[in-house]
Amino acid sequence: MSNNLFKVLFLLAFSTSPGAAKSSHHHDGYHKHAQYHQRVKHRHYQARLPQDDLTCLANTAYREARNSESNLQAVANVAKNRFQGGWGQSYCHVIRTGRFVYSVRHPDPASYAKAHEIARKVMDGELPDNTGGAVFFHAAHLRHRPKWAKPQYLSARIGGNVFYRDGASTLRVAYNSPESELDNRD
Repeated sequence: MSNNLFKVLFLLAFSTSPGAAKSSHHHDGYHKHAQYHQRVKHRHYQARLPQDDLTCLANTAYREARNSESNLQAVANVAKNRFQGGWGQSYCHVIRTGRFVYSVRHPDPASYAKAHEIARKVMDGELPDNTGGAVFFHAAHLRHRPKWAKPQYLSARIGGNVFYRDGASTLRVAYNSPESELDNRD
């Protein structure tokens, strides 16, 4: 056996002592924190997966835009525009696959009630689309605009978010109001 091969085999055989290898396991062979990981995974699974469309939409609006009613309405309308555009079979499907944040734990009761009310009104068509048909948005405070955010498709700036239509869309442009400022700069 060559000297180099002997060194490699020696290092592999004795690099980790059996005591060190078992340090993260109990004497019965289970990982020390296995129960904790299972509890956390289960708890987050329940918190993240509401079953009805209204709860999905309210959670998303609450997490993405609770700073103003017009911003809550705008985020809810983005999900509605995607749903109506065939991006999913339900609001929950659109939200889960569309990179929205929809996990809500320990919400402020008053703010969440407002988000729930606005989500219901958007779903029922009681509130107009204040985004100009947007299907994308990002936070206005980003240092660099995302690559998908093309200035020519910008439809509205509402609250702390910037909204964009789809490139192939011919939907109307958002109306100007005190909280909905259209920005056509390149």
